[in-house]
Amino acid sequence: MNWDDLRIFLHVARRKKLSLAARELKMDETTVSRRLKRLENSLGQILFERLRTGHQLTALGERLLAEAEVIENRTSIVTAPQTEPTQGLSGVLRISTAEGFGAYVLTPLIAQFSNLYPGIEIDLVSGSGFLSLSRREADVAIGLSRSKSKQILSEVIYPYKLHLYGHADYLAKASTIRTAEDLKHFTLIDYVDDLLYAEELRYFVDVFPTLSPRLRSTSIIAQKRLVDLGAGLAILPDFMAGEDLLPVLPDRFSVQRQFWFSTHQSLASLGKVQAFKRHIFQTLLES
Repeated sequence: MNWDDLRIFLHVARRKKLSLAARELKMDETTVSRRLKRLENSLGQILFERLRTGHQLTALGERLLAEAEVIENRTSIVTAPQTEPTQGLSGVLRISTAEGFGAYVLTPLIAQFSNLYPGIEIDLVSGSGFLSLSRREADVAIGLSRSKSKQILSEVIYPYKLHLYGHADYLAKASTIRTAEDLKHFTLIDYVDDLLYAEELRYFVDVFPTLSPRLRSTSIIAQKRLVDLGAGLAILPDFMAGEDLLPVLPDRFSVQRQFWFSTHQSLASLGKVQAFKRHIFQTLLES
């Protein structure tokens, strides 16, 4: 999709009327209408109901609005002017993050960032649970949900999907798996339910509510290693799956989640925080 078409879509979705959106965009209404139609044609779906009172989003339009706002946020971070010079920045930057994201996505970005800003020392704290931003235990947290505190600023940084994965050798008879019921013949791997630190990790309840995993671990890295060793099947983020792991029934079963970048409002203007935020948003946007 063309970002300029999405930008026009955002204006119409928020203003409800073509005339108001066109005025803000400094375009004529005919052009705005034509660009919306082009976006709808590219998706093969209707995004707005054209009513006398204005443009009302359809169900698909509502979903696209959420995705377009994520892109808008990322773009604004990348293009926003720096409020504090980043050259010569120093001090400790403590980052609290989920274990899988920290190991598979964040570490390469931290390595790049460290080379760009050698004066900044970095503490990467990952595992089960997060440090408290309110108590200043960390400068930045990258987690599975938006903070409920009004003092914490949160933005979506990384939408991702998860699928049920197994090692190629373990799935030698994968052709026998056609429904969720067939999975009863395989060993399933999941989190330890009563030790979950986030409700967003209850994947099996969402996707396979009738199945009971036999192997459990609080560590997503340990779960992935068990799958690598052919011990069973686990729901893993797509960004963790290597070439030897195969998705099971990927067209029928998947989980959608997103990571949020959060920091305390009193720390948001610090040069080291801004520099780190800009670096990872820009790098993920370009990937």
